[in-house]
Amino acid sequence: MQALRKRVPFAFKSEDGQDDQVVLDEQEQAQLVEEIKDHNATSNQHNRIALQVMLALSTLLHFIYWLSDRRSPLFAIFPPSSHDPASNAPVPFSGILTYIAILTHVNLSLLVHPRHVVIAGWAIRPIGFTETFAWSAICPVVTIYTGKAWQTTAWWCISALMTSIVYVVHMWVRKADRDVMELENLQYRAPGA
Repeated sequence: MQALRKRVPFAFKSEDGQDDQVVLDEQEQAQLVEEIKDHNATSNQHNRIALQVMLALSTLLHFIYWLSDRRSPLFAIFPPSSHDPASNAPVPFSGILTYIAILTHVNLSLLVHPRHVVIAGWAIRPIGFTETFAWSAICPVVTIYTGKAWQTTAWWCISALMTSIVYVVHMWVRKADRDVMELENLQYRAPGA
């Protein structure tokens, strides 16, 4: 009769040769999950603060633009070409477009850190990301349609860029929260551990 060979599944061995599998009891599992939850909450808070600072700086730049001569601020870094002065002129309705950009930033701020804002008895709630992307696309489309310089189009793309950044970070935060919830559901019972 042929000898039977015991099937051993693949197991990763650490370099020091010790077994890395550790069985935790219920209390140790709960403590580990709480540590991970605290770390996740701290990380999420840092992400929200960084986004709020970034949005505040961008809003400040748009507000300064609103009070200026309304030429693209990127002309200071990348001078415009002199062969087509019409493309270097300010965008028509740039005051309205700046107002839309500022409102987009305020909406993103409400999406980043939801709070109950009440103004004159009205609860202010943010619109979703789909609508925010649509509103932030208005300004670049107008600059492309009117044939403005690339510096002007790049300036007006800032709202769309901010919306994209906030959307990506928001999805990271939601995924991390879901992962922590799944980790809580994976707790096991190990009597005698």
